[in-house]
Amino acid sequence: MTIKSVIAAAAVIAGLTLPATAQMVTPAPQKVSASGEQSDPLAKAAALYATYQGEVTDVKTNGFSSAGDIEDSLNNLGGHNPEQLTQGWMAYSALVAAQNPEFRAAVLDIEGYYGRDSLMTGMQNDVRYARTLSGGNEAVNQALTAVNADSRRLIGAAAFVKEQAYSLQGAGWAKGRVGNSQAKATSLFASTQSGIPARGALVQAMQAPEFNNVLEQAGRSGAPSVWESVSGAASTIRVPAAVANLGQSHKVARGKEPIADRITTLAAYRILNADPSVAGSMRQAMSERETQGCLNMANLNLQQCVAAAHKHYEVPFCIGEHGLADIGTIKCALWPKQDFYAL
Repeated sequence: MTIKSVIAAAAVIAGLTLPATAQMVTPAPQKVSASGEQSDPLAKAAALYATYQGEVTDVKTNGFSSAGDIEDSLNNLGGHNPEQLTQGWMAYSALVAAQNPEFRAAVLDIEGYYGRDSLMTGMQNDVRYARTLSGGNEAVNQALTAVNADSRRLIGAAAFVKEQAYSLQGAGWAKGRVGNSQAKATSLFASTQSGIPARGALVQAMQAPEFNNVLEQAGRSGAPSVWESVSGAASTIRVPAAVANLGQSHKVARGKEPIADRITTLAAYRILNADPSVAGSMRQAMSERETQGCLNMANLNLQQCVAAAHKHYEVPFCIGEHGLADIGTIKCALWPKQDFYAL
């Protein structure tokens, strides 16, 4: 069905077409302090990832009808900061992992036995500890189930965008010269240094209690990517209500344990409703150098591709190949897929 756009305090909710069985999360307006210290660090970081995924929806849904459309998509998909996007992916993975009932019960049991302060200190001293708890590996499995659905979505979006690079060769406007392509590449580089801010409406959506229902379903085998319904301007997140059962657990492959450890540690912080006093430890756990380095390389490849473009129709190929496909395949640790688990 089609949801008509309504005015929210933080943003305009985009009209979306989804099955009638979909669930919706639309947060009430919230006051956020100027310093941002009252916001959930995980929600804030995951909203950066959601913002990127919203731009993916826009390019996948709308296509290109002008040189301006191409330039907007290029800036929106190619201007993200690698460190921030990595933290966003880690945060979203942790939010999904936190929904595992066995892991959740184990975290709360340990808190009840040893006390909250002791548990928090233990996790800060050893990022590996949380995954040793009951349900830890299953929680990671749920997180990777969700992001693998995102990977398939990005690969599909990349194919759609690259196909337009070929079909647009017959359009008069698309055969026009790009202009100063090196300046566009330089501008992209500048954007990646500061990054693209998370949309406030998406930060609020992720802090809404109802969003846990979305996260729980996202980790189920067969569930679609939750971002299919989120546009760049949306503050409403909808997913189908009925999906398959949880998938089977896998053994984490050698060399990928640090990623799994960080995901479960962040998930435990989420379960404990960690306050801003441990925000520094949470940001440290969200850091992942391998993924960040790969995303940085994807950005550089995109910038080089744009710098070499002469016609407008050439730029969508750059977007599809480096702004989407490089990120949506196992070229990046962001999408570990086959090399994350020992099958």
